[in-house]
Amino acid sequence: MKPAKPLITLIFLGLVAAGAYVLLQPDPPGKITLENATAAPIVGEPGAVGVFLHIDNEGPPDRLTSVQSASARQATLSNGSLAIPAQSTPALAGDGAFVRLDGVTGELQDGQLIPLTLSFENAGELSIQARLVAPKQTGQAKDFGLFGIGDICLVGDGEPAPEISLAVRQDGDGWQVTVETVDFSFEKDMADGPHVPGTGHGHLYLNGLKLQRLYSDTALIGALPQGTHTLTVTLNTNDHRAYVVGDRPVTAEAVIEVR
Repeated sequence: MKPAKPLITLIFLGLVAAGAYVLLQPDPPGKITLENATAAPIVGEPGAVGVFLHIDNEGPPDRLTSVQSASARQATLSNGSLAIPAQSTPALAGDGAFVRLDGVTGELQDGQLIPLTLSFENAGELSIQARLVAPKQTGQAKDFGLFGIGDICLVGDGEPAPEISLAVRQDGDGWQVTVETVDFSFEKDMADGPHVPGTGHGHLYLNGLKLQRLYSDTALIGALPQGTHTLTVTLNTNDHRAYVVGDRPVTAEAVIEVR
C-alpha cells in the first residue's frame, strides 16, 4: 500500500496547480455574436453597398472600432467608432449607423454573399457573410439631420404634431431612460402597419447606433465604456419613418459621461 502515497500526493499537487492556473487567468474577452447580416446596393451610388446586421452582446461594454471586407475597395462605419452597451442587442441599420462598402467588385447578384470582418476592442475580430438583397433607396433623413439613409414623415396640416423630451439617470451600472411625449401614442400592436397620425413608436440611438425600438416611455441601457455618449430618441410612424414637424424632426437628446 505504500506506493499509493506518492500517487495521492501527485494528484493533490495537480489539483492545486490547476486551481492556481484558473485564478491567474485574465478575464475572458466580451462575448459578442453577429446575426442576420444583409447587404443592399444604395440606389444612385454605383458600387456603394450598405450592410445591416444585429449585434448580440452578452458580456461587458465594448466598442466597435473598424470594419473590413475583401469584396470592397473601402469599408467604413457611417458614424465612426461605436460604443456597445453591456447586455445589449443593437443593430447596424438603415435608419442609424451602418457599414458602408464602396468599390464593391464584380457584378452584384441577388443572394450573393459578401464577407465582412468587424473589429471590437474586447471581443476582437468577428467575421460574418452578408446576403445581398434588393437595392435600398436613400430617404430624406439626412436632409433633416437624422441618422442613416432612412425616410421621414412630414406632419400634415390638422394632424397631431408630436413633441418629445428625454430624461436619463444612472441605475446601478446602467442607465434608465424616460421619454415624455405630447400628441403621440406608443402603439406596439400597430408596428409595421400603415401610418396613423399621432401613433407609432420610438427609436433609441447611442452615438447613432440603433439600440432598440421603444414601445413604451421607458427603457434601460446597460453599462457603457468610458467616454462621452449622446443618447437620442426619435418618434417614428408605424412604418418606421421619422416624424418631422415643419422642418424639425421630433427628437430629443441627452449626454452621458462615463469616467
